[in-house]
Amino acid sequence: MRVPLGFVASGLWLLADSRVLHATEVDHSAVAPAPLLITSPRSNVRWLSTPAAVTVVDAGATPGEQNLALDTWLARVPGVFGLNRYNLAQGLRPSIRGFGARGNFGVRGIRVLVDGVPLTMPDGQTELDGLDLGLVERMEVLRGPASVLYGNAAGGVLAIETREPPALPSMQLDLSAASLGYQRTRVEMAGSDGNLGALLAFNSTHLDGDRQHGAAQTNSLTAKLRWYAPAGRLRLSFNAIDNRAEDPGGLTAAQVDADRRQAAPNNLRFDGDEFIRQQRLALVWDGYASGSDQYQLRSYLGRREFGNQLGFTTSGQTTFERYFSGIGGQYSHYRELIGVPHKITTGFDLEAQRDDRRRYDNLLGERGQLRQHQDESALSQGLFIEDQINLTEQWQATLGVRYDHVRLAVDDLYLADSRDDSGSRSLADWNYSAGLSYRLTPQQSLYARLASSFETPTINELANPQGGGSMQRYSRPRQ
Repeated sequence: MRVPLGFVASGLWLLADSRVLHATEVDHSAVAPAPLLITSPRSNVRWLSTPAAVTVVDAGATPGEQNLALDTWLARVPGVFGLNRYNLAQGLRPSIRGFGARGNFGVRGIRVLVDGVPLTMPDGQTELDGLDLGLVERMEVLRGPASVLYGNAAGGVLAIETREPPALPSMQLDLSAASLGYQRTRVEMAGSDGNLGALLAFNSTHLDGDRQHGAAQTNSLTAKLRWYAPAGRLRLSFNAIDNRAEDPGGLTAAQVDADRRQAAPNNLRFDGDEFIRQQRLALVWDGYASGSDQYQLRSYLGRREFGNQLGFTTSGQTTFERYFSGIGGQYSHYRELIGVPHKITTGFDLEAQRDDRRRYDNLLGERGQLRQHQDESALSQGLFIEDQINLTEQWQATLGVRYDHVRLAVDDLYLADSRDDSGSRSLADWNYSAGLSYRLTPQQSLYARLASSFETPTINELANPQGGGSMQRYSRPRQ
């Protein structure tokens, strides 16, 4: 029996909370810690009663590493696999239960959030190069379709939380060096005064790499402000990066046997590499309403400058300047209907991006003739509602539905070929989820979940079968 892509029945699973401590007395009495709360289902819920596959990884559980990629965090999560871990020109390419496996670089088919704000672009692609791994304290991995909550390209979710300003002033200085040219300088200052907290972190890392032509330099600056008020919490975050990485390229089996540390010949001839400069600002308000109701308002905006050189001549150099932004909100309302407690969460997302993309010939590392110039845009809109129902002390259920509309458009500015290949496509989809869990014991739960997901093409996947700039005859079926 075949299961359509993006339609997954997770089946039945038995969960055990390994953090429950058992006393050594003869009566075997148990000492239960505070319940583990998760936020990736859009609101604070107890992990053990959630009918979904969610794994929580804390910084204390990860071994001491050089913090080059998130692979050490993801390696302990079942159903998750990562490629390109240490090729910084390609970026970590994670896959969650198969979602994201088809991406050639970066993150595809998976939603990534940092402190509740999307790191994923409106067209569904994510680059993890803007994340300061030295600040990561906790990550939730939601395995399985989550488009009801997060819309496009949510075959799984990585919800990352970074360090908050501490109550007492602190300062950290980290100077590290190792083999393969690894050098890191990291400075972090943080503290709080009354209801106001601040954190400032700078990180600079250099790596020559294990292979020829594999050097990389990453620089990031992160600033965070937190203000606590009786009605809620205001969070302001700023991140800036300036990265450059050489790309050694892929090798054949024969080349690996001869010298696995060599670079692909064309990547040497054409000086394959990339540079990235990005600035990103996010503002989030977590508020408390009447009774136990809670809500969140969030917004972000940013700019990204990108350029690369590939191992061939025609259109072998790409540059783009991207502006992206988004706003969103959600409201969680607690209500009892027919004697049954409900937690109803409604929300919306509105995201946009615009790229000024150009392609040039790569003349052995020098810029050649202009081959393509186009403005590309993506506009994503979504509305959702989810109901978490406590049927009894042992039974919990969730029901959700979401509508998304994504518009992709290209304005062809390269008219040297005497043709205008401008065009646009609009894709809309409904998604749903239903889950049911049963609490067997205070430490064990049995659950089933049925959910759907969808994924649109990204901007850089647009192509015209007839050649030229963008495409007018492109369509992709629902996934």
